Amino acid sequence: MPLLLLGLLLADLLSLLFLGADIYLWREWYVYRDTLDDEYARACLIGAIVLLLYILSGGRSIIKLLLSRKRRGEDEPKPERSQDQEELRRSDGSLINIEHYGIKGRQSIVFVHGWNSNSMQWYYQKKYFGKDYHLILIDLPGLGKSRRPDNKDFSLENLASVLNDVLEKTQPVNPILWGHSIGGMTILTFCKMFKQKLTGIMGLVLEHTTYTNPTKTAILNKLLIALQNPVLKPICWLMILFSPLVWLSRWMSYSNGNMLMMTRFLTFAGTQTPAQLDFASLLSAMAPPAVTARGVLGMFNYDATSVLTSISIPVLIVAADSDKLTKPEASYEMNQRIPGSRVITLTPAGHMGLMERHEELNQTVNEFIRGSKG
Repeated sequence: MPLLLLGLLLADLLSLLFLGADIYLWREWYVYRDTLDDEYARACLIGAIVLLLYILSGGRSIIKLLLSRKRRGEDEPKPERSQDQEELRRSDGSLINIEHYGIKGRQSIVFVHGWNSNSMQWYYQKKYFGKDYHLILIDLPGLGKSRRPDNKDFSLENLASVLNDVLEKTQPVNPILWGHSIGGMTILTFCKMFKQKLTGIMGLVLEHTTYTNPTKTAILNKLLIALQNPVLKPICWLMILFSPLVWLSRWMSYSNGNMLMMTRFLTFAGTQTPAQLDFASLLSAMAPPAVTARGVLGMFNYDATSVLTSISIPVLIVAADSDKLTKPEASYEMNQRIPGSRVITLTPAGHMGLMERHEELNQTVNEFIRGSKG
């Protein structure tokens, strides 16, 4: 999402400033260590060591404890992958990783993750739904274990084609399509491009997502719209050009805690556990900046408004009261336009409500799926 992109870039810049300050302190110690200013040199040495420890991991440990709250008995998320994996090779050169959980032959749930993340984000959903359903998870192109396309096409239309190819390959039973953030945008674009295939879909879950360019439905939307062409697009191209440097600074941001601060204030509502905050930040750090930037450029051209009124299958829309990246108003607007759809609002929750309010979310979706059968 454009707003998250800006937040993470700010965290990256702060990380580079931390590194510059540490280099300066080491230099000052080296220059003055054998002079009359040895007290100053000693202070610089202590400062350099403390700042280096903070940069390496201390900041992350401190931030995740300060900005989160522990919940007794909470099952904390872990970066896990299934042993049952297969690959989908596409004509554009991309290689899509597909993972299976649960019971094959049962009703299927196809999960499409958010941007700047990967399929491991569905930790709680795998645990909950794997007991009764066949779960199909994909890594979108260039993210997780999937390879990016040779033609560098990260448009929503291409992502929707990826979803269609996955459905063709896996042949899910009475599938429910569940998308988070850009995953929901991908599903809506699939509905627009492959309308004839909706008869084989049992229902949609559209979580923390939008029906149009996300700059229009985020907080500070007027400012983001004004910045889109003169600022946001050039930033995306610079991220692509300097991707290795940005990726290095991103891992530094994860290590020193700057990324955790941005993740907390942009994607959570404050009730997340330290492990949930760390896990969401880790998934973000794993995303190649060039892929993130090309996906954001693709979002600027996204609009699925026209298809909303023609969706005739059951739809559950999930909003979050504190979602800054896709304001709940976007969910309410979709609910007004999609015939017979239902909307719920997770409270308190942010853009990562699938972690923060996973118990309530999973129970509600399970009721929706069971209701869709009849």
